[in-house]
Amino acid sequence: MHKPCASAWCKSAFEVSAGDLGLLEKLSPTIGGRKIPIPPPALCPDCRQQRRIVWRNERSLYHRPCGLCGKTIVSVYSADSGLTVYCPECFWQDGWDPRSSGREMDFSRPFFPQLKEVMMSTPFLSNVVVNCVNSDFNSFCVDTKDAYMSARVADSEHIYFCYLPLFSLYCIDSYGVDHCQYCYECIDCWSCYESFFSQLCRNCTNVQLCYCCTGCKNCVGCVNLRNASNCFFNEQLSPDEYGKRLAELRLSTIGGLERAKERFDDLRRRHPVRAVFMLQSENALGDYISNSRDVSRSFDVDQSESVSYSWGVEYSRDIGDADFIYYGERCYENISNSRSTDIYFSFAAFQGTHDVFYCLLPFNGTRDCFGCAGLKHAEYCILNKQYSKEEYERLAPKIITHMRSTGEWGEFFPMELSPFAYNETVAHEYFPLREEEAAARGWKWKDQYDEMQKVTKVIPASQLPDSLDDIPDDILNWAIECAATKRPFKIIKQELDFYRRMGLPVPHFHPDERFRRRTALRNPRKLWKRNCANCQKPIATSYSPERPERVYCEECYLKEVY
Repeated sequence: MHKPCASAWCKSAFEVSAGDLGLLEKLSPTIGGRKIPIPPPALCPDCRQQRRIVWRNERSLYHRPCGLCGKTIVSVYSADSGLTVYCPECFWQDGWDPRSSGREMDFSRPFFPQLKEVMMSTPFLSNVVVNCVNSDFNSFCVDTKDAYMSARVADSEHIYFCYLPLFSLYCIDSYGVDHCQYCYECIDCWSCYESFFSQLCRNCTNVQLCYCCTGCKNCVGCVNLRNASNCFFNEQLSPDEYGKRLAELRLSTIGGLERAKERFDDLRRRHPVRAVFMLQSENALGDYISNSRDVSRSFDVDQSESVSYSWGVEYSRDIGDADFIYYGERCYENISNSRSTDIYFSFAAFQGTHDVFYCLLPFNGTRDCFGCAGLKHAEYCILNKQYSKEEYERLAPKIITHMRSTGEWGEFFPMELSPFAYNETVAHEYFPLREEEAAARGWKWKDQYDEMQKVTKVIPASQLPDSLDDIPDDILNWAIECAATKRPFKIIKQELDFYRRMGLPVPHFHPDERFRRRTALRNPRKLWKRNCANCQKPIATSYSPERPERVYCEECYLKEVY
């Protein structure tokens, strides 16, 4: 089935395949013993994606007062968002009940405006930082200790300026590290130890500036190696010669590091790349997919099964049009779920929540609820009003019938309902717009600025000492002016201790700029048709046709590296 996208600014045609319809049939929920069909989507995959991720602010944190106790807190919701926000201590206490903002469904009006009224009258948790210790300055952080300025953190400890570290320890400025320890500026690495400036490496120890290496130890500047040691820019050396050459690079200095990066980039350009990164997966279409099966047009999927049109799915199954799902099952058109099942058209369902529809931040085993916000341990609620099981099972299908008539059932929240400005969200990273373009679509925009902290001086990054050995302890009291954006940033003590222990230079870029540069090193979440540069057979790849890399199909790539 082909249909036009219903978005007013898109109108591109898209396909709803037999497989898509089969997944909708599989995921269609049951309420009171009655199966409720999910209709085919009205928007194309890109517009659906954009609509979901406009609900996710990962990198803009604000100081504001708690709406209950009044103390200053850290929140992803700015003071001008219009939301009432509670600190974690106040939110989790039993002294207030989110059901106090409950109301009856008005069948003379569309559903979404009524949900917005509930949202604006119910306190929200200041930030999704759940079951964590000393980790306030993060977003979407669970079961973690001692993390700072990181996002999508789970089951980790001592994490600083990272994105998506899982089961990891002492990692800084890294993206997508899984079971890693003492890693710095690593991207998409698994089970690596003391590895720096490396990408797509697995089971490696003491590697620096390495790309797509597996089972390697004591290597620098290497590409596509397997089970190698003491290799220097893909040249095999003795341990003594390797140590000598490594020392000559002077990687603890900015100048030495930059020269080594240039040499490494030149070597990378001379080696083939695989069309997509696919590890121990079957029947999968997408990129950055590992240990998974039956994956369709999805990206960043690990340890999962039956995933379609989704991003960032780990340890999950039966996921359709859902993003950032961690230990989820049977989820459709939702975002930011952890350890929850049977979640439909909802945002941030956590900790054993199940069978909820159009809910915002349902926590701690909330179940069988429809159109609610901020509930904890609740069941059989609609628009935050409490009902009996029998009343809920009678009323919820009636609301769905009404939503069918208004065109709301089967669609995620409209973008205008999001409490965030467009440029605060992940949507702006992957679907960038200018302020005037967002305004023309009726979406909010927020002027952003840096809060200047108390410092003894401000120093341009270019004036920092070149060598780590010459960096004084007093740098912790300075503001450094980013070499690219001129934005001021500070070095924290945990960082400086790490750099000194590992012999790494102090960064010259603001944390946001470092994150942007890491993200740019990953391929876009999009597929193109090309031919394998070796055997010429057609392939689907995340390398666009105009890019210069020699792109190999999986078979040719494996023959090249093994």
